[in-house]
Amino acid sequence: MKRFIFLIIFLCVFFRMFSQYSVTGGNGIPYLAEDDVRNHLKVYLLNGLQGAQISFTSADTEPHSWYKYKERALEATSVVCEQNGNTSLITDIEDGCGYFTGSPTDPNTYFVWIIDYSLYIPQFFSLDIQEEEDKCSFLKITADVEAEPVVYYLPSGAPVNLLRNYHLKYQTQKWDEDMLMFMPQEIDLEQKGIISEITIEAPLANTDFTLTGDDFAGHFGMEQTIRSAEYQAIAVEAHGMAETDKVHADNEIHNSGTVLGGSAPIDYTFTAYANEPVAAFYIWKVMERDSITGAMNTLLRYTDKVLRWTFDKDGTFVVQLEVIDSKSVCVDTTQVFPISIGRTYIKIPNAFSPGSSRGINDELRIAYTSITSFKATIFNRWGRLLYQWTDPSKGWDGRVSGKFVPTGAYYIIVEYTNSKGEKRTVSQDVNILRAKE
Repeated sequence: MKRFIFLIIFLCVFFRMFSQYSVTGGNGIPYLAEDDVRNHLKVYLLNGLQGAQISFTSADTEPHSWYKYKERALEATSVVCEQNGNTSLITDIEDGCGYFTGSPTDPNTYFVWIIDYSLYIPQFFSLDIQEEEDKCSFLKITADVEAEPVVYYLPSGAPVNLLRNYHLKYQTQKWDEDMLMFMPQEIDLEQKGIISEITIEAPLANTDFTLTGDDFAGHFGMEQTIRSAEYQAIAVEAHGMAETDKVHADNEIHNSGTVLGGSAPIDYTFTAYANEPVAAFYIWKVMERDSITGAMNTLLRYTDKVLRWTFDKDGTFVVQLEVIDSKSVCVDTTQVFPISIGRTYIKIPNAFSPGSSRGINDELRIAYTSITSFKATIFNRWGRLLYQWTDPSKGWDGRVSGKFVPTGAYYIIVEYTNSKGEKRTVSQDVNILRAKE
């Protein structure tokens, strides 16, 4: 018995699954605007109701009973249909009505709601541009659009507003990090529901604005369009790059990683990019932080896209880019480059072993930071000058005239200029060691 009941239920569900509605008529192809699976309801838009009809095909040849409702399916009235085999159809279709076959209380009953969209086409009257208080960041677009609400009813009687989709299109520019340039970009903003005000990010290029819609009208080839006057952009967006060709020597102590700066002297090239031609003025500022007060003191104000600057003093610096539009209304100061230059440091080894341990302590090299001039001189115990070099990244391999000097104590004098521009001299003994063979 249980199997028999289950079979009956299965066949009922099976027949409903393979039963379906078909909506035709009007001008163009009807648009399925909503497919509400939970409420077993499909909402169709037709462009006019000329020749409109709804057909229903079932899995059996039982007679079909058709009904229509305005709000609640339980208050539906019968509709005359024509049936041929397992297919029936109705032709007396009205705007704003729901149709179905079967019983409204049957959980397997499905419903179709019909809307004559030709009665609801939106009308566009104006599209205007209003600058916000923060006009360098945001812009307000106001639209005068007349669009009557499109409402349908669930079988339960609950009203639902069918949201229209509009599109606001305009031009701007977008920064391409890989190509290091701004590229033209078209923005297409989809707006749902009632349109009156749209707040957008201020465009980075001169542009007009186009409002089109709604999507239902677009489906039927009746899309409405309105265009604004051209907007003269003032918003600017700045990007900058800091580069140096300097490669720190192995014996040069410096900060590493993503921190800009290092050991002085170090040359940097700063390059500015912005959304031209809206952006017209470029200003670079080089500032130094006071080590006592913490205040930033301006060292340079330079008006060009490219700045080349040598950092030859220790301290904390900030290089800031300002980009200003051609009307001198908007400015972008977000590009800031902190630069950290280390204090002068000198450390001379007291021994090395040339010709004894290749690649390991076989050259006299001085560890240093931020030296702007340099000269090192080696003397023997009798004061004879043996070797001299002026590049702090170099050193002495313990040879004179191509031959290793004997082991023992030697004397080195280093004359240098520190990162504050002060001349200094340090000296000490250096021992040459050599392992016994």
